[in-house]
Amino acid sequence: MLPTHIAALVEPPFECGRIVSQDRGSYLVTTNSSEMRAEITGAFRYASNVASDFPIVGDYVAIQTSLSENGSEDGICMIHRLLPRKNFFARRAIDGGVDLQPIAANLDTLFITIALNRDFNLRRLERYLIAAAGFNVPCAIALTKIDLVEDPAEFISAAKSIACEAPVIALSAMESKGIDELLPFLGTDKTIAFVGSSGVGKSTLINTLLKEERLAVKDISSQIQKGRHTTTRRLLIQLKDGTSIIDTPGMRELALADAEDGVNTVFGDVTQLAEECRFRDCKHRAEPGCAVRENLDSENYSRWCKLEREAAYETRKTDRVAAEVEKARWKAINKANRGRKRF
Repeated sequence: MLPTHIAALVEPPFECGRIVSQDRGSYLVTTNSSEMRAEITGAFRYASNVASDFPIVGDYVAIQTSLSENGSEDGICMIHRLLPRKNFFARRAIDGGVDLQPIAANLDTLFITIALNRDFNLRRLERYLIAAAGFNVPCAIALTKIDLVEDPAEFISAAKSIACEAPVIALSAMESKGIDELLPFLGTDKTIAFVGSSGVGKSTLINTLLKEERLAVKDISSQIQKGRHTTTRRLLIQLKDGTSIIDTPGMRELALADAEDGVNTVFGDVTQLAEECRFRDCKHRAEPGCAVRENLDSENYSRWCKLEREAAYETRKTDRVAAEVEKARWKAINKANRGRKRF
């Protein structure tokens, strides 16, 4: 069932639907009464400029089904407009371009899924946290396959050290351990999504919640201990209690997008220390009296510098004003260097 307050946004002759999956330009849409294949109208396509303008899994849309020759509503279903999103999660295209690659929309909780056997990587987890914060998507950390390590507590502690306010849940779908910890995130009109690398157990976890083997799963490679792609497209599935779950293909790379706010959120200690800096416009690099450099340990400082530079670079790729400011700054630096050489 679609949320009443969302369905009320669409009036006849249109009907409210939700995107369940996407396949080569067409969409599988579910309504309160049926599930059907749909396409976007020409006007919709003409008005859409970037990938995030098009419907993605989790979106609510206004649809209309044309009548067939015999007068029944079994003609072509068309998507006329996209309803306002609560949020959406995306990454930058991994080819180095500026386009966003949308992952899912209208999320109540994004579960960053990390397996404890060979996938556990704090730096990757940190990137997911920054990405989620950058798009204002509430997130939690799901540590899977706890049955495959001797001391899960060590991994849980490490994850909590960088989790900020994100809940950390440790579980084993194969042994049904920790599944009850997911219950507070489930319920009618709730939407959750699982993201992470291939083979971390996202599909297995969803099958456990469904209480049936609906999604295909594979064992990890015995040679390289890495997961194989089993989920090949994003898919929305509904539990009997009304929870909508979005399964996503494994991501081997997460290119950050619009991440400057996310970096500030995850590295909140840097933001607090920056208020004590001697200069209001301190860049925390070589300025005298910089509270960040003096009080932050070298490892955290190095991580923050790297991610802050990456986030700023991504912003400049899409922000013409920021790019012009950076260009002018380097022009002034080069001019000053030439002057010193002549002197």
